[in-house]
Amino acid sequence: MSVRLPHRLLPALLLASVGGVLAAQEAKSIAFPQRDILSPFRDPAEVYAPPDKLFLLLRRMRAIAEDPTSKKDFDKEGREVVDNQSWLATRDEVDKLGLDAGYLAAIMRMSKNADDRRTAFYAGFFCKQPDYVVNLISHIPGEPVRKTREESFPRAIAYLAAHLKKRFGDLSEDEKKLALQAMPQPGSPAAKAAGITRLPLDTDHLLDLRLIPFFQLLDLDEPLDQAQGLWFLKEVFRIRGDLAVVWLEPVLPRIRQLLGSADLAVRAEAIGVLKVIGPTDLREATVDEEPRALQAWADLAIRGLFPPIRNLNNAIVQLHPSPERDAILEAGLKALEGASLGEATFGKTKDGMAYRGFRVLHVPEELKVLAIPEGAAITAVNGVTVSDSASLLRTLREQFKLLKHPRSLLVEYVHAEVTHACEFRIM
Repeated sequence: MSVRLPHRLLPALLLASVGGVLAAQEAKSIAFPQRDILSPFRDPAEVYAPPDKLFLLLRRMRAIAEDPTSKKDFDKEGREVVDNQSWLATRDEVDKLGLDAGYLAAIMRMSKNADDRRTAFYAGFFCKQPDYVVNLISHIPGEPVRKTREESFPRAIAYLAAHLKKRFGDLSEDEKKLALQAMPQPGSPAAKAAGITRLPLDTDHLLDLRLIPFFQLLDLDEPLDQAQGLWFLKEVFRIRGDLAVVWLEPVLPRIRQLLGSADLAVRAEAIGVLKVIGPTDLREATVDEEPRALQAWADLAIRGLFPPIRNLNNAIVQLHPSPERDAILEAGLKALEGASLGEATFGKTKDGMAYRGFRVLHVPEELKVLAIPEGAAITAVNGVTVSDSASLLRTLREQFKLLKHPRSLLVEYVHAEVTHACEFRIM
């Protein structure tokens, strides 16, 4: 795989302009600083003696696949297939001998023999269990030899395209029974150790990929490593957009930095990642755009997946730095200072508990995302009781002074005579 565009150093440096220079000088944003055995790059130093017959067959398969005249494709399982009788016969022999994913992982991580590691990466895609293969894929970023990584990236994407979308509901009834039998029962010590809290639903994905090692490629200084890491992430998010929702937000500052890279390939791949997560009507962006324009375009791409104001089930509202957040704070303070939001109130809940608070009679348009409905009686903020607009305003200001960033405000209220609470996280 190659993601490098024709290298034009002088034009790229000119295009970087002042914004690009500043981006290069600012501190590198690193989302996942803790490194482990999967992080780029390992320094394997152990002596391993892989099975002679098995690795002889695997090297034969690899050599045929590397022949420029060989016709290659991927089967429905995402595994590489070579239209060559010798390759097909050799693979049959490999299947009969069997592949031990655990042993292949040990060679990938620890063998000082670069060719053995390269063979192990090639072999990994032919393991029978998809979850084993996906685990081995997460070893790619840690491989110190670039050629081996470059060979593995496209094979990994082809395999993931065939497997990452599969859900529990796609299994046959017999397959579901086998999966449930192999799974520890929720509540048992084994289930707790594995983080299992419930039985699987039909909508649950069968596989997930550990993406941290691929994000850490973006922290390296070599543009080719950055571009290839971005390319891989773009292709993964194209397959499973939900993985971007789960993983990507802490890495966005680094991707923004790479939008200002002097290397055109890095810019192109950073644009590609943001294009994949952006709204369908997002305009096309190009590598030669002025950095400020690219950053404005990035804002539009990011907001579709990560809006600045996020209401999570009316129980948690996150307010990220943005004009929208500024407008909410301004509108809220203005309404409270003018006492136009509501009035002091008292009453009893359905279970007979008396309360006093501030009833919200009118919710300005800017505040409707805050999940406090009209008619709600706010009774406390972070445990401090409130009874009218003045006490609510005073409490909010005091809490802002006391709390460190990010601030968290737990608002308790009564609505329809039932008690509720909503946490506002000001990021």
